[in-house]
Amino acid sequence: MHLTKKSSYGLIAAIELASNGNTAPISASAIAKKYNLPVPFVEKILGELRAAGILKSRKGRRGGYTLAVDPDKVTLRRILEALGESLDLVRCVRPDETTCQLLYVCPGKDIWGAVDERFKELLNSLSLADLSC
Repeated sequence: MHLTKKSSYGLIAAIELASNGNTAPISASAIAKKYNLPVPFVEKILGELRAAGILKSRKGRRGGYTLAVDPDKVTLRRILEALGESLDLVRCVRPDETTCQLLYVCPGKDIWGAVDERFKELLNSLSLADLSC
């Protein structure tokens, strides 16, 4: 797995919103400015998190984004998957993998499968509440 800028920025934004405690909406531009990120990219990312039900938004002068669910209930895995991140550490553990020439004889496949499973369990065990200040 390679964490993309999109997912990295998405985690930054989600942690920022969780740290805010949902006291008031935060605009995409405020998050972008605080972390020196491109505003249009942050807006797109927040829109995807809203579409996934992780965030809610309010329009207007005092608008912005807040968490739609309790930070304890939003896992890192859910955020990364909402942003289209592939969480497979190696291709051979994917159920649809057919291109690897060693697929049926690889001595490491079971090990990588176990590591992949543990990694996903870790992402499921960490919530926004665990990461916010």
